[in-house]
Amino acid sequence: MPMLTLPKLATQFQTIHDQLAKLAHLDSQAEVEASLSQLFATMPDHIRPDSTDYYGALNAQLYRYILKSYKQQESGMCIWRYIKNLSPDQLNYQPQTNPTLDLLDALLRVYFYSDPLDDLTCVFIPINDGLLIKKYLHWIKNYFYNADYPTSLLWLYALDSSLASLFPDEVIYLGKRLEDDGNNILLPDLDYKDAVLFKRYSPQPNHFVKLEGVQANNEFRQIFTFLQREYKDRCLSRSVKQSDYHDEVTWQSGWEKFEDVLRFGVSDKNESGCISFSDLRSSTEFLNGFGKSIYLNKIQQPFFEQTQIISQHYNGRIDKFMGDNVMCVFLDNNMAGETEHEQAIDAILNNFFALFALCKVLYEILLQYGFETSKLGLRSGVAYGNQILRSNLGNEFVRDFTVTGEKVNLAARLEHISISELIIHNQTYFAKAIERFPQINDLISIGKNYPNLNPETKAVVREYTLYQNIISNLEKLNLAKFDIRMNEDFYLKLRQHLLDKGYIWLNPDTATIYGYEAFQVGNFELQFYMSYYNPKGFSGYQTIWLLPLEIKLLVDLDIEQIR
Repeated sequence: MPMLTLPKLATQFQTIHDQLAKLAHLDSQAEVEASLSQLFATMPDHIRPDSTDYYGALNAQLYRYILKSYKQQESGMCIWRYIKNLSPDQLNYQPQTNPTLDLLDALLRVYFYSDPLDDLTCVFIPINDGLLIKKYLHWIKNYFYNADYPTSLLWLYALDSSLASLFPDEVIYLGKRLEDDGNNILLPDLDYKDAVLFKRYSPQPNHFVKLEGVQANNEFRQIFTFLQREYKDRCLSRSVKQSDYHDEVTWQSGWEKFEDVLRFGVSDKNESGCISFSDLRSSTEFLNGFGKSIYLNKIQQPFFEQTQIISQHYNGRIDKFMGDNVMCVFLDNNMAGETEHEQAIDAILNNFFALFALCKVLYEILLQYGFETSKLGLRSGVAYGNQILRSNLGNEFVRDFTVTGEKVNLAARLEHISISELIIHNQTYFAKAIERFPQINDLISIGKNYPNLNPETKAVVREYTLYQNIISNLEKLNLAKFDIRMNEDFYLKLRQHLLDKGYIWLNPDTATIYGYEAFQVGNFELQFYMSYYNPKGFSGYQTIWLLPLEIKLLVDLDIEQIR
């Protein structure tokens, strides 16, 4: 039959669309297969593509392979789809707005519903583009989570340079799968003679190539072999029918974990960024005084709920909850800045604002229920650095994600250490000055003779004076209900940002004597107190900084003005 006399594929759209609507109401896969078999047994064998562009050619081949399975009874028909860059028209697709994409949507859903028609989708996540990630989330949720069918395995890859150079925007391989031999992925039969491969290079309608037979197999062999080596180190997820989830909460929890992987990517490499730990201080005393029910329902649960909202607002993520402690991650490469320096500042400011907001939220909860006079407060430790290792944890079906490394350990220790312990650390650090100062004081009148002292003696006097002030400062800080402890990398970048923005450093000449640095922000002074700390007990002392947050400052200061 001449091509021009054949019906266009678009003439079959309504029939397929109506069939999909029926499938959504069928309970068993056996009923689904019977319905699909009955429909496609009567569909025309020969049609002509609606157009010669990418979607026209692709839709025609998708239809042909459906008929192979249901009408010609070929077994093992399969589609492998690898997407590096979803085209804007697919990302923005809305039903009944684009006939060509309506047809593509319907044909792909046939593969998703079908049991004999296997499918595997691999999506490369553009982890450095927040706006695109939101669109990818919508696309994936539409096809793989808000679904009335048991969807295929879904590979998620954080895009790296080697994969970027290997792949075009989209690769679709239609072929035959090998018999199941216990593999967790669909293995293609690369000797199948009727295979078809599409490679889409851009959103332009005709910017693609179509390969068939041996050429298609040879091209896909290279691609699939590479991915087969890589997939165990990436993220692999399997979703099921939405109705199979026991309740909405379970379904939403699964999606949020999946969303975290999408937003933050998956890798095993060093990263720069911030890690913070925040702990509800004096919680045991509060629990014993007011009871478990009040503590859990009125304090802990509403606080943790707000923690998640705040983390998302500042482009961070909750890594985990541990009792009364919450761990948050703010990686540079998830920030909006264009340069590495801007991304670092964004990560530091966002983590700083998030910790400030958490303190404010907890105080508002205490105020709401009349517990503001209790000792319950929030203590946070935060560290910035480039020794944060992002890790995939789990197996090839379910991957979780956390960060490990020295900076993570330091942030946890900063949150956990008590003021009394810090006092002991400083006593050890200044031991030489503490030992020598009384001897010097007994021999000379320091006040009158200080200019005439030798450099070594002057150093002892300066160090002992600083020690006294640090101890005095720490004793006052022990009374603070809310504070943030920072490693020096975090504080120095924050300090430089304040200076760059024109905020006044109130005591640059006396800071090294009195042990704190003060900045005027609005009507308030932010006073950052220094301390010496040996986090491991054997690897040397570090300078850390503590910022107490008084109630009036929490309530009245718009801290985000410093951005």
